[in-house]
Amino acid sequence: MDRYVRLNRELWDEWTAINYRSEFYDVAGFIANPSPLNEIVRAGLGELAGKSVLHLQCHFGMDTLRIGKEAAQVTGVDFSPKAIKYARALSERVGIAATLIEADVYELVAKLTGEFDIVFTSYGVLGWLPDLGRWAQVVAGFLRRGGHFFIADAHPLIWMFDDNAPELAVRYTYFAQPEPLILPAPSYADPTATVTNSQHVFAHGLEEILTSLRGAGLQIDEFRERAHVVWKAFPFLVEEQPRRWVMPPDRPRIPVVFSLRASKP
Repeated sequence: MDRYVRLNRELWDEWTAINYRSEFYDVAGFIANPSPLNEIVRAGLGELAGKSVLHLQCHFGMDTLRIGKEAAQVTGVDFSPKAIKYARALSERVGIAATLIEADVYELVAKLTGEFDIVFTSYGVLGWLPDLGRWAQVVAGFLRRGGHFFIADAHPLIWMFDDNAPELAVRYTYFAQPEPLILPAPSYADPTATVTNSQHVFAHGLEEILTSLRGAGLQIDEFRERAHVVWKAFPFLVEEQPRRWVMPPDRPRIPVVFSLRASKP
C-alpha cells in the first residue's frame, strides 16, 4: 500500500466514529427512515432495477444501502476497516443487503472478481488518490461492456481556494504534483471534534480526470458543472435548500461540483 494511502486510511479510521455520530450524517434518522439518494447521484446512476452496482470509496455505506434498496445487487468498497465495520452493522440494522469489502481501490482486484452494470463513486473521493490512471483502470476493469460509470465530486477549481478565508482566495495549485499537500484534518462532518491525524491530498485537474478515463477505454457520455454543492465548502456559502449550498447572490457563481457519466463500449 502506498505510504500516503496508508496515512489517509489512518485518518479515515479516526474520522469514521466522528462522522457516524454527527448531525451531518444523521445516522439515527437514516435508520428510522432511509433518506433517498442525492438528486445529482440519483439522476446519474440511472435505472437501478435488476442492476449490479459497485460503489467505490463508500465510507460507512449509507449511499451503498440507498442503492441497495433499488438495485439487484450492490457492493461497497472502502479502505477503512472501521468504516466497513460500521457499514456492515448498518446494513444489518436497516435490513438492506450489501456486500461490503475492506480494500484500497488500487488493491481491489485481489479481493473482488466479476463485472458490474454500474460503477459509482461520489463526493470527496478523487483527492485521496495518488494515481488517477491506475484508478481509471480499476473502474474500467470492473465495468461490463455496455455498463456505465458515474462520478459526482467537488470541482477541481474549488480546491485552489483557502476554505477558511472570508473571500475566494487562491492558495493551492490546480495541477497534479508529485507529492501531496499535507493539511490539518478537522472532520468535515463535525469540525469541533478532536482529530490527531493529517490529510494527504492530491490535486487532479479536469484534463487529468477526463484523460485517465479515456485512457482506460471509457467513452465520456456526459459531463456537467454545477453551481451548488452538498456541503458547506466555504464559510460564506448560503444554504438555499437543505444540503444545497450556493454562492451568496452578491458574489459571482463558480462551478463547485462536477458530474461525469462514462460507458464501456
